[in-house]
Amino acid sequence: MKNIKCGFFLQSLSFYEVVFLTLILFFEALINYFNINNICLEAVRIIVSIILLIICWVPISAPLSEKFRNVYFSLFWVIICIFWMIIIEDFVTSILPIFIYIYTQIARLIFKWIFKIEPIPLLVYKEAIHRYSKIENRKSSQNDFVFSMLVFIVGSIFTITISILCNKY
Repeated sequence: MKNIKCGFFLQSLSFYEVVFLTLILFFEALINYFNINNICLEAVRIIVSIILLIICWVPISAPLSEKFRNVYFSLFWVIICIFWMIIIEDFVTSILPIFIYIYTQIARLIFKWIFKIEPIPLLVYKEAIHRYSKIENRKSSQNDFVFSMLVFIVGSIFTITISILCNKY
């Protein structure tokens, strides 16, 4: 693992990461195929909802955001977000994933600037479930739990507010 500036690092993707990212791209391509051929099925709406949930809510509610420090994972995720912007016609739904990605990166950099250490994102749950980070070589602390909760709460409020405001018109 090679560290570079701003807390990012270079490390090859694991098999599971490649499969996860490839499946998201596959389903996005499937959605695009259905849109091009004007196939309107209930299954397509369900797939769109699930993919939107994955690329919007998982980064702010699960420890996946730690993976965003890997340059290769981040690039793959940005490609997923750009492809999503191309295939989805609704403006708000199309730009939300890239805004969530940018928001998580800014929140991570602010935490690092304040506490002088990288945050360890935790699964958002009703209580603190601490974990050990091999990347940071430390166990999560109460500050990491507060970081995870703040990212989730502010990200949720941001997402819901943008969706409500933009769908009024």
